[in-house]
Amino acid sequence: MSWWKGNTACVNRRPPHSVITGRHPTRNYTLHATTATTNSRLPIVATSLGTAGLIPFLGLPWMVAVDEQYSEFWSRALAIYSFGIITFLLGAWWGMALVRRFRLVLILSNALFLMLLFGFLILDPPYYLMLAATMFLAILLTERHHPLFSPQPHYYRRLRAALSVAASLSLLITAALLSQQH
Repeated sequence: MSWWKGNTACVNRRPPHSVITGRHPTRNYTLHATTATTNSRLPIVATSLGTAGLIPFLGLPWMVAVDEQYSEFWSRALAIYSFGIITFLLGAWWGMALVRRFRLVLILSNALFLMLLFGFLILDPPYYLMLAATMFLAILLTERHHPLFSPQPHYYRRLRAALSVAASLSLLITAALLSQQH
């Protein structure tokens, strides 16, 4: 294994956690996590996209509460949306673990995905929503404590915590609403 820095190879040494080094057909590059986030509009874009991603987590529970006739439809829509978001997060884990050779995270991401998939296919919506809420929190806690995720910028860690807690609360509230309706 060799990592390229400029024109010299550093054999059998990993780059620091906050550095991504690679080759492009026409040039070498090095990305530093701090440089990539502090000198750009990335925190603003990430915050905007994350906040926009909460819209279904806020709107669909409201629809479950006010439109009891179609609450099953709205809860299924929320289940599908949460499935997509959690799958996206676990897919990012898979890619990072594969590149950085963290076998345990690779196995964990696959196991959590299979649990999520089978829960989605087998469980009734209130129970699946509780599973998805738990998954959001489990993913968040893993990202906080595993060294694979240590290079995450501070703004992103705060943003992910707020989004994960909001999504989990939304899913739990919707599960409670569905339990009261039936």
